[in-house]
Amino acid sequence: MKYPTQMSCMEAFDQLTECYSIGGLVRHYYRFGELNSCAKEMEKLKFCLMYGSDPIKVQKWYRDEVETNRRTKGTSDDIWKVRS
Repeated sequence: MKYPTQMSCMEAFDQLTECYSIGGLVRHYYRFGELNSCAKEMEKLKFCLMYGSDPIKVQKWYRDEVETNRRTKGTSDDIWKVRS
């Protein structure tokens, strides 16, 4: 799998503001049953501002994110199974 070598800081900022918006918070609560601290989005923006122009570090960041999501994050279907 190929990972991106560039990261848009504007896109990361947009994702962070969407996360903190009322709609983003309500959507996350509805889907996952908990409030979102937006820590992941904040970390992405910080990383982008510091290392966004280094293609090797950007690829590593995307690869690590995919692996972390694969290991730890369930889907919203998991929540709906508990609710039913």
